[in-house]
Amino acid sequence: MDVCGLIADRKIREAMAEGAFDNLAGAGKPLDLTENPFEDPSDRMANRLLKNNGFSPDWIEEAKEIEAESARLRSHAEIARPELLDRLLVLNRRIAAFNLRAPSGKLHKPPVKPRR
Repeated sequence: MDVCGLIADRKIREAMAEGAFDNLAGAGKPLDLTENPFEDPSDRMANRLLKNNGFSPDWIEEAKEIEAESARLRSHAEIARPELLDRLLVLNRRIAAFNLRAPSGKLHKPPVKPRR
């Protein structure tokens, strides 16, 4: 841990010992996680309206469709090999496009590699 972290940790422990955190508002109650603190406030109302009416952002819908197609291709018993390779190519193009639109790198999907 760096020096700043050590100082911050010491200050927090001192404040706890002095009782600075004993009577905080909302203590013992669950956190309200209905709003995303990282969401752009200008998008918040639109996203709430979409969610309340059963819709989700297009990149989430695209992720669901990619997962469904990937699952279909994994169980490819009825698909001929040339068609399978064509569909894998199309799927990997969709994955590349999805990765460009996803709001975070953590949401990126790896390309699907054909099994031998």
